[in-house]
Amino acid sequence: MTRISDETIEEIRSGTDIVDLISEYVQLAKRGKNWFGLCPFHEEGSPSFSVSEDKQLFHCFGCGASGNAITFMMDMENRSFIDSIVKLGSRMGLELESSQTDNQASTSSSNHKMLKAYTLAANFYSHLLLNTIEGEKALEYLEKRGFTRNEIEQYEIGWSPVQSDALSALLKRQGFDMKEMETAGLCFHKEDGSGYFDRFRGRIMFPIQDDNGATIAFSGRRLEDSSSEAKYINSPETPVFEKSKVLFNFHRARLNVRKTGKVVLFEGFMDTIAADRGGIGNTVAVMGTALSAHHIVKLKRMAKKIVICCDGDSAGWGAAKRFADQLMDSGMDVLVATLPDKMDPDDYIGQHGSDVFSEKVLDQALSYISFVAAYYRRDKNLSVDHDIKQYVHEVFDELAHRCSPIEKDLLIQQLHNETQASKESLGQEFTKSIAKKAKQSRDTSPEESRTVHVTKAPANRAETDRAEQLLLAHLLMDADLFEEKRLELQDLFVRDDVIKIFFKLAAFYEQYDLPNYQRFAETLEDRQLKKVVMEAILTERSQEHTTQEVNDCIRHLKRNQIKRLIDQKRYESKEAEKRNDLLKAMELASEVIQLVRSLKVL
Repeated sequence: MTRISDETIEEIRSGTDIVDLISEYVQLAKRGKNWFGLCPFHEEGSPSFSVSEDKQLFHCFGCGASGNAITFMMDMENRSFIDSIVKLGSRMGLELESSQTDNQASTSSSNHKMLKAYTLAANFYSHLLLNTIEGEKALEYLEKRGFTRNEIEQYEIGWSPVQSDALSALLKRQGFDMKEMETAGLCFHKEDGSGYFDRFRGRIMFPIQDDNGATIAFSGRRLEDSSSEAKYINSPETPVFEKSKVLFNFHRARLNVRKTGKVVLFEGFMDTIAADRGGIGNTVAVMGTALSAHHIVKLKRMAKKIVICCDGDSAGWGAAKRFADQLMDSGMDVLVATLPDKMDPDDYIGQHGSDVFSEKVLDQALSYISFVAAYYRRDKNLSVDHDIKQYVHEVFDELAHRCSPIEKDLLIQQLHNETQASKESLGQEFTKSIAKKAKQSRDTSPEESRTVHVTKAPANRAETDRAEQLLLAHLLMDADLFEEKRLELQDLFVRDDVIKIFFKLAAFYEQYDLPNYQRFAETLEDRQLKKVVMEAILTERSQEHTTQEVNDCIRHLKRNQIKRLIDQKRYESKEAEKRNDLLKAMELASEVIQLVRSLKVL
């Protein structure tokens, strides 16, 4: 893996003027001391994208995108951190040197050769499809499916010849190590040891690209109907292709996803191509039936809202349910679009067009709760009592612990309309499901269940947020202040994201003695945490009265902590009274009195 020294990174970071850089992509106009323009990461009518020349940062007040020159390059051109450093370095005329171990250099060299081979293969297959007699039949097939020549070139679709060693012979002539090419999944070694033959023969070739658009694998579709051959043959996993880390069309969709605020997830790459061809540019697909942790991280970095659209058959419903559960658990806003008559998205778009697909399928997507109800309703006859009871049980068992009060009312109304069961009886079943989940939770963790935590949101929530943000801004700018106040502050913050940042900042200062908020922000993978850091950095702070401002923030957070503790003690005292534990109740009441007194003198 390429390594660039911290000194070089800092030289590039400080030597890149963010206004000049962003002006290459966004039309900026100066307003006051900052520059403003239309955000390149989401659609907007009036400029909310701000670039600070003195702090060398950008921030969008609309979508929350924030960062410095390096992170802008990463997001704008879908580059890795290292690639962005190299690109920015080249703007400054710097030729970067990388330091690698022998093993790293060997691995990097092998992977680089595989990528070169895949690029060669993609160009070879594309040429055969578009420019040779052998590719004419496949070209006619694609044209009948509605593909234009421009689209074929855009997606780099090709044709692998029937000849068994056409690509292998080309790779050998070009000097590639054929054992490496077998590892790369492009060919096989003949059993008699006489040479190599191609993995893909007589198939329409669809390249699979990585996050930067480099071809790393293929999916080959047979041209003729056959009962003896698979419809699609895919590249095996290799050092440059891991299915769990690849989302098809990610490199094309990323900017459109940021602009629209949502991503559409398919389970097949042909569905994505069909949608993309129709102007739906915010779609990606998994390369298989599993959604991995790597996929989820990528999706969350792109958008908060996701629309899942799988095939309309039973397997597709099952895949949509798995995807929806995983993405809900990750904290995304999940919608599920369903298709009629066991159709898949590719066929639906082919029959009805992308506009109808958007209007009738994607725009009519179900909420997670409505989808789960539809999922369990599929195989039920709701005129049969047994099926009604089973349906209600399955839905409540799945959703009772996930529902907000409003969602609960909507769900009960929906089930009432579908089953004719009374709302009262449905409400009782809902309550039973809640109690059952709570008992299961207590049985799993009995010690935790005996401790009741009550945290009431303080009335001055906005003031507390402001105090945390302002204090975080000072800590990001002053490592000595952080060290001085570290023990005093570690239990005062309220917001989970600020608490996470505080401890990550502690680890950062242990590695780097001097404060560097830009470098710190680049270490954060979580988009929300990075946003909070950038907002804190952009906060106006007092330069003359720093000590007083910091102490005022700490005093507010301490008062807030005491108020929450008073609420906790009062609650515990009332619970003790209900148990007739008067001694405990009096002890807690006494503690409340002491806390109220401490609040007055703080």
